[in-house]
Amino acid sequence: MNSQTFTSGDGRIGRQTWWLAQIAVWIATAAAVFAGGALLALSGVDNYAPGFSLMHLLVFVILIANLYFSFTVNTKRWHDHGRSGWWNLALFVPIVGPLLGLVMLGFLPGEEDANRFGPPATGNTGGAAQAFGRAGQ
Repeated sequence: MNSQTFTSGDGRIGRQTWWLAQIAVWIATAAAVFAGGALLALSGVDNYAPGFSLMHLLVFVILIANLYFSFTVNTKRWHDHGRSGWWNLALFVPIVGPLLGLVMLGFLPGEEDANRFGPPATGNTGGAAQAFGRAGQ
């Protein structure tokens, strides 16, 4: 996993890279929300409702950045299935969308051959048997 995993929507990634990237994004999101809440609590402000603090802005910016990174990673995973990044919109369909995304992006293997989005991601072919050195036995 490199920096282009999160910044460029071009190319394809495999399931392992997708899972690792999603975990990284969720950890960063949780850390940002926790840090923003802690700093806000330590600021001594008694009533948060009337004003918009710098901490709210910081957490908002970090959440937007993490949303962008998540969609970029998802786009590359959709590409691995031969689908456009526009399939990210399916994730917004209540109940069905997140389930579809989890199954398609997290569990189903991508196309084994090159498609219009590029060559297969490394480690995409062969499944678990090849990953554990048992292919062809």
